[in-house]
Amino acid sequence: MGNLHLYFSVFFLATFKFMFAPVAGVYSGLPFWEVYLLVALGGWTSFNVFYFLANYFIRKSVEKRIRLSKLPDYKPKKIFTKANKTIVKIKRTNLGFWLISIGAPLVFSIPLGSIIVAKFYHHHKETYWISSISIFVFGAIFTFIAFLLKN
Repeated sequence: MGNLHLYFSVFFLATFKFMFAPVAGVYSGLPFWEVYLLVALGGWTSFNVFYFLANYFIRKSVEKRIRLSKLPDYKPKKIFTKANKTIVKIKRTNLGFWLISIGAPLVFSIPLGSIIVAKFYHHHKETYWISSISIFVFGAIFTFIAFLLKN
């Protein structure tokens, strides 16, 4: 019961900073399997929340942009940023589906990556499962690397 605050800390850190949460778990003195389960479940929980609420977040963003555009001194943000152009270029490649489904939640934060995956590929049934499995696999990889770096 004494480790409960550590469990919550690693779990909630993994919901946003998935790649770095294993380091916190390792340096907290938790064993490998506990760190892995906390990181994987934290990342997966965050993925589920943001993947299934992506349409809501996208709709709210568009509504806000429309509301702000009616203000007299409104200066619109650039929509076609370098990052957005890169994501679209990747999407158009043959491997785009796989790269975005697996990589977006990992390279970006889990929330942002989940919304990107849902925005582009929500109509593919396998997208959810590919992204979920990649979170569990990379959770193990990141935890293993964190344990290697500590020793």
